[in-house]
Amino acid sequence: MRATAIVISAAATIMMSGTQVMAQSAEEAATACNEAARLIAEDDLVGALDEAKWCVESLQQLRQQATLTVFPDAVEGFAGGEIDNQSAMGMTIIERQYTKEGEDVTVSLTTGMAGGGLAALAQLGMGMGAGSGKKIRVQKRTVLDMSEAGGDAQFMVQLKSGGMLNISSSDLNAEQLLPFVKAFPIADLDDALEP
Repeated sequence: MRATAIVISAAATIMMSGTQVMAQSAEEAATACNEAARLIAEDDLVGALDEAKWCVESLQQLRQQATLTVFPDAVEGFAGGEIDNQSAMGMTIIERQYTKEGEDVTVSLTTGMAGGGLAALAQLGMGMGAGSGKKIRVQKRTVLDMSEAGGDAQFMVQLKSGGMLNISSSDLNAEQLLPFVKAFPIADLDDALEP
């Protein structure tokens, strides 16, 4: 009984510390934005620009943290591994691999300029015969089945927020991967990315 109470207490502390980090980051972003406005009023445009850049960067970090929380720890019995998060040149790629009984599923989110470009390429590829060319609706989003017959399964979701979500597996065929795609919180992820 005491061990259970300790585990519950530790879990609550971890959850609260995550919330505190978000609150602290929000406070830092607000401070930077307010400082930028103050410096503009004082005609210190160089200082204001520096603070404004930090304001924008802090807000982007907050948004990214909110996005990471939407990648679940488990989907359809698949356990999530470490989240890989890379950003460069206005583009962010977040990837997480899920594993169950030796089978892997990779979920990759691309936001920024590349997200819309990937969607356009997927549409073009479908027009030229790549993948099955099948479109389905999942959680009110259009999902493109880019799977190869008898080969790797791949589904691409064009998010309303402009990003592109790719769910793929070299261990499962399209029919086996589809329940995972339907169970993944696509709409929640898309909502977290909305400006």
